Amino acid sequence: MDDLVVASLRRLRAFLIVCETLHLGRAAERIGIAQPALSQQIRGLEEGLGVRLFHRRKRGIDLTAAGEAYRIEANKLLRLHADAAEEARRVARGEMGRLAVGYVASAMFEERFPETLRALHQGLPDLRIALREDGISELLRALVNGEFDVVLVRAPLVLPDECRHLLGARQRLVAVLPERHPLARKQSLSMAELAGEPMVGFNDPDDRGIMRVASDLAASSNLVMDVRWRVSGVTGVLGLAAAGQGFGIVAESSACVSLPGVCYRPLSDPEATAELWYVWRPDRLTPALDHFLAIVRARQSTDSGSGPAAKRPRTGRLCSGVSDA
Repeated sequence: MDDLVVASLRRLRAFLIVCETLHLGRAAERIGIAQPALSQQIRGLEEGLGVRLFHRRKRGIDLTAAGEAYRIEANKLLRLHADAAEEARRVARGEMGRLAVGYVASAMFEERFPETLRALHQGLPDLRIALREDGISELLRALVNGEFDVVLVRAPLVLPDECRHLLGARQRLVAVLPERHPLARKQSLSMAELAGEPMVGFNDPDDRGIMRVASDLAASSNLVMDVRWRVSGVTGVLGLAAAGQGFGIVAESSACVSLPGVCYRPLSDPEATAELWYVWRPDRLTPALDHFLAIVRARQSTDSGSGPAAKRPRTGRLCSGVSDA
């Protein structure tokens, strides 16, 4: 803190102690300085203000009208300073302030992300959490540009050099089909069976996340996916599938959405999985973000008690004919 500010606050506190005791000797003893030094401080304060704060009488001192008015405002100033100092300390501890979090739409269907947000809010109720949904490429650009503290995106993907990540979840992928589609009669589907069908893909020009997994699986069998439409999120995939316009591939957790006209079937390919990554910039680590990542790591540790977080058991969230087999 600036020396001038410290000196001013010290002088205000000394003035208020004199107001309480109305005795320079007793006030000096409480402050821990010599009485002449305290008298000099009070005179300096009066000279700086251009008013007399105390009546000097033979039997002691008492406040002038100006002194009483100044006492009231001095108390307010010290309370404001104490409140400001405490708020600064709480922000430094990550208890207050703002945390900007970006996420892909499907992240909200994966139970760990909402649970993490809830735990953060319960532990730090005065921290303001700003949320925004967007596509993978847009989220990463915004993170690099400083618009987010952390983003939750679908992998696989290549991160910018300045970024780091934590695994949030790993899930099997499922196909979304019109419920009257001939392939809906099967209990599971391979990419080879889907390759000849029109596909509703995600609008990610860099083919990251689920689209990268789908294209890699197809390429490994010398197949090419017929991507007819590209949409920004899971709801677009489900809507077009319900309209009979094609199939889509989504994370298993998204199958909790029960929409008339669609069904879900697990993909039989062993590598048909996609991860969710928490991505942030270490050079922009804030106390609030540190708390957030600590919660993520603690949940990973809890999950590891019954196996890797990536293999956490499902709890009946699947619907519309998806088998746990």
